[in-house]
Amino acid sequence: MTKNNEAINQIRKIRHIISLENGHNPQKLVNYYIELQKQYPNLIQYKEQQTKILESSAQQGLEAEA
Repeated sequence: MTKNNEAINQIRKIRHIISLENGHNPQKLVNYYIELQKQYPNLIQYKEQQTKILESSAQQGLEAEA
C-alpha cells in the first residue's frame, strides 16, 4: 500500500509542477495538454483504441446477460 501512495504522491508532485509552470492558469494548462497530445498522437490513439475495446467488451457482457 505504501508503494501506491508513493506513486500517487509523485504524480501529484509532477502535476503541481506542471500547473506551477503554467501559472496555475486553467486555460494555459488546457493548452499545455493539447500541445502535449499533438506531440504524442500515438499515445492518444492508443488510449482511444483501449477505450473502444473496453466499451465493446462491456457491451458484449451486457448482451450476454440479456
